[in-house]
Amino acid sequence: MNAFLAFFRRRWVLGSFAVLVVAGSLAWWLRREDNLNVPLGVEQAAIITYTGPGLVVKPFHWGVAVNVRIAQVTQHGASKVYDVRYLVNIEGDHDLIGYLMTDNGTALTGLPSFKVHGDPKLSKELEARVRETEAVGIEVRGHYKATLVVLFILWIGWLLMLIFYGRAKKAVEVLAAPEPTATQQIEALLSKLESGELTTVEKAKLEMLLLRCWRDGLVAADTPMREVLVAIAGGEQTGDALLRLQRWLHRPGSEVAKVEIAQLIRSSLATPLVHRS
Repeated sequence: MNAFLAFFRRRWVLGSFAVLVVAGSLAWWLRREDNLNVPLGVEQAAIITYTGPGLVVKPFHWGVAVNVRIAQVTQHGASKVYDVRYLVNIEGDHDLIGYLMTDNGTALTGLPSFKVHGDPKLSKELEARVRETEAVGIEVRGHYKATLVVLFILWIGWLLMLIFYGRAKKAVEVLAAPEPTATQQIEALLSKLESGELTTVEKAKLEMLLLRCWRDGLVAADTPMREVLVAIAGGEQTGDALLRLQRWLHRPGSEVAKVEIAQLIRSSLATPLVHRS
């Protein structure tokens, strides 16, 4: 009888221990199932509705287990709906609510915990998604460098046009050739006289230039023409020259030759003018 009771007692202890082990394992498993299993380093999203003060993310510090940010806040009646994005960095269980705080500094109450479990192993679905992303290549078609070069050249051309187009050109001073002197003009007319090409207009011009040259040194420039002619006629070098010039100009068919007139005029201009006393 005692042996039977001892055997029964041992069996009861072993059974109780087995039941406790199974119950503990089941409780641990159920607790794991309550936590959202997320892979490390992959951003996730959570929607939190809260009627209390505004929620903000606690200040970031180095080595934090979960990076949290609020992507969007919308008003829904008396409550605010928060689109919370988070990224788990460290393996293990973490409470997302622990990374939030109120915007006015009051205690955060009435908000249930949001627990997640960081899993270092990627799920099959995530592995398939990664493979699909890696298989799709991104190819940028078109001549990128050539397009940049063309745009740079066009920009430089546009800049130069802004700088130089429409600017007033600097006036280039053109130095006019000096007007020939009276002596030079007389020499040119005498050359035409000797070659027989002197026209009537040029004959009148030759007479005017000679009177002007003969007048210098004899009378003032503002002397009346009547007195100028008297002074020239009384000059030693100009008297005979004036007489022969007037015969040749105003008496066609006179015995005065054109070669003689040219020599006489050159001679009268070569020596200083002296008035007859």
